Amino acid sequence: MVYHFHTILVLGHVLALALGLGSAFLADWIVLRRLAFGVVSQKAAGQLIELSRAVCAGLVLIWITGALLVTDNALAAPASIMNQKLWAKLAIVMVLTLNAVLLHSIVMPMVRRRIGQPLFETAFDRLAIASTLLGAVSAVSWMSAAYLGVARELNGQSNLGPILVSYLGALLLVWAVAVILMYAMQERRIGSEHFRFGRTHIQSS
Repeated sequence: MVYHFHTILVLGHVLALALGLGSAFLADWIVLRRLAFGVVSQKAAGQLIELSRAVCAGLVLIWITGALLVTDNALAAPASIMNQKLWAKLAIVMVLTLNAVLLHSIVMPMVRRRIGQPLFETAFDRLAIASTLLGAVSAVSWMSAAYLGVARELNGQSNLGPILVSYLGALLLVWAVAVILMYAMQERRIGSEHFRFGRTHIQSS
């Protein structure tokens, strides 16, 4: 079997993307579904920390394989470096990298501190809003990077501005949905607590 360097790089890039995207989505699910207003367990906190490390590993591999791919393509076709889609993807991966740094400096320490307690008190406290924003940036950026990676029809056909405007619009939409979901989960939790309290009060009367 003949192994082609470029194909190996593409495969490595795809695997790095799968590692980062899959880990990021699982982490977001744990925060929204299990940790948002329930008690943060040691197990769930450990899972979230391990997933965040996997996201970072995926990002590192994306930077390495991406840089090698850009170099390989530029050597074969120098004009490819001017592809606006490439610059849009680069900008989004830079946002992802900054977002990962913020997640590690804000969310991960908070998760460790809140073991045995609810992660958020309300859906609209400062940390909840910041965490949902970081989660939205993570989800939208990973999906946008994946889409730009496979959308060959955009090569030489799209400018940087419209791509980034679409990305920003998707980000704001997902963030709004995340905040609404957090609020709905909070209201459901409060309703359940009131129901249990009322039932206990009736039974004790």
